[in-house]
Amino acid sequence: MSVGPQSLLNLPLFASGLRNLLQTLERREIAEVAARIASESGLDYAENKQGDRLNGTYRRMLTLNSGRFALIERANDLSLVPWRPVLERAKGQSVTGIVGGEGISWSIGIKRGLGR
Repeated sequence: MSVGPQSLLNLPLFASGLRNLLQTLERREIAEVAARIASESGLDYAENKQGDRLNGTYRRMLTLNSGRFALIERANDLSLVPWRPVLERAKGQSVTGIVGGEGISWSIGIKRGLGR
């Protein structure tokens, strides 16, 4: 197979398709792991989308093929979200996050009082 000027014109299309494939594989892996954990815990799995507010208890970090994910548990469901090192100090504690395009902005613990 030769790589000439005509084949280079298709590189952006190829890269886009590869990126979509990787995202699909990541979502599939997360869904499979979440289904297994949900089955073991009796909780439902809740997928989070950009702009969602996430409140729950940080339980642990999971290392998957597609990266590290945090297990966040709520009363009736659980979520797997991108893990960040700051979460380790909050194991077993309440965390709040807002899902953004580049990850999640986390707040650790429960803040009490006015203006905090």
